[in-house]
Amino acid sequence: MFTGRKLLPIFIESGECLQVNKTAVDTSLASPKAVNELIEAHGFTFRRSLGQNFLIDGNILRSIVHIADINQTDTVVEIGAGIGTLTRALASLAKRVFALEIDQRLNPVLADTVAQYDNVELHNADALEMDWQAFWLEHNLGKVKLVANLPYYITSPLLINLFEAELPLEKMVVMMQREVAERLVAEPGTKAYGTISVLANYYSDVKVCQIVPPTVFMPRPAVDSAVVMFTINHNKHETVDGALLWQVIKAGFAQRRKTLINSMASASPFKGSIEKTELRSLLESSGIEPDVRAERLNVDDFVTLTSRLATMSGVSNQEKGWSNERQ
Repeated sequence: MFTGRKLLPIFIESGECLQVNKTAVDTSLASPKAVNELIEAHGFTFRRSLGQNFLIDGNILRSIVHIADINQTDTVVEIGAGIGTLTRALASLAKRVFALEIDQRLNPVLADTVAQYDNVELHNADALEMDWQAFWLEHNLGKVKLVANLPYYITSPLLINLFEAELPLEKMVVMMQREVAERLVAEPGTKAYGTISVLANYYSDVKVCQIVPPTVFMPRPAVDSAVVMFTINHNKHETVDGALLWQVIKAGFAQRRKTLINSMASASPFKGSIEKTELRSLLESSGIEPDVRAERLNVDDFVTLTSRLATMSGVSNQEKGWSNERQ
């Protein structure tokens, strides 16, 4: 807790979102005054390279925890703890919170702000470099809800890493740049539709829940943000090799202006491992027009194509690890 300073009051929700006397959401750090006091007391300076924008609006905090439906039985993993604003809100509701923060300069701040919560475990970690499956095993985690206020620059690669790990996640609620959110829910045939659209919708049901203006952050970002909910659904589509699916998606969108067959034929891992005539036959037998562009395919089209490719020895024998190139 703050030393020598009075905490702002904890607000108690009522009505449709949360019930009075059942759930108290700690929004005590969600104000410009509280943030300024903290950063001045600890001599903290914002680092633009880390995309640090701290929430200063209690209504947004309450909205996030409501969307995530946090309750006393939940274990939550938070990415990007910052000064602990969202961490405290989660800890006031959840059974257990694992809070990850890359910036070690924030260690003393977090030690101060979450001290009163014995259900919070802090970790200095780079979420982009984490072995998520090892983290799950180390902490004996089962079904988990993941909540994050993400720096804009890590959103797409981090989501890819999380989907790759195929963790037993129940739900993810993520604050991100509005432009990325619009890509996640884009329809086939639109300019915004791309690799992350297909991948996210293979693993989950995606919904943009709220558009968030720059005024709720300190410092203010230059663009709007959005709160996005991913309800993980591994049975939504036919199950295929996730690594091969990602290669197919990437190959299809590698050169958006090219036809699907030309884009795939010139992209790894298919270049040199499958003849173009064979690829054409494969696309046609999958019910896909070879001369269409990838942006016209829906998720099921990519899944069907992946399933057919997996049966071909020339492709299935390739090394099919997830690429480090994030799109």
